[in-house]
Amino acid sequence: MNVVVLYQSRSRKANTRRLAEMIGRKALELGADASMWPATNVDLGRLAEADLVFVGTWTDGIIVAGHRPGQTGKLDDIPALFDKQTAAFMTYAVHSGKAIDAFSGWLQRNKGADVIAARAFKNRATNDAAVHSFVSDAFASVGVTVA
Repeated sequence: MNVVVLYQSRSRKANTRRLAEMIGRKALELGADASMWPATNVDLGRLAEADLVFVGTWTDGIIVAGHRPGQTGKLDDIPALFDKQTAAFMTYAVHSGKAIDAFSGWLQRNKGADVIAARAFKNRATNDAAVHSFVSDAFASVGVTVA
């Protein structure tokens, strides 16, 4: 199975990039041929061959309200994902609100993605078990069983 992980990361801490790398490593561990790319520098050939695409960004907004996907303008650089099975992910510091739902909707409306899984990850609490669960769920949604 071919997997592509695309991400948009903002801070120097690069929380979303680190999560994208964790997702990519987990996909490799589970037997996929996986590659990772920043949203502004996508390998179009790899994307065309992908059976599953993970797309991630960070949560923007104030601590208690106004949560939304961060820098969707840069995510506009991602080509159309028509009929690509897609798993959306987001990072957040304190609270993500319903930003992951908004991001999933954005991917469907603006990129034509078939969003089959979506999850928000707290920056400091993200661990291997959480990433394994997310990647396994996404794989199961496309018919790939993992242990």
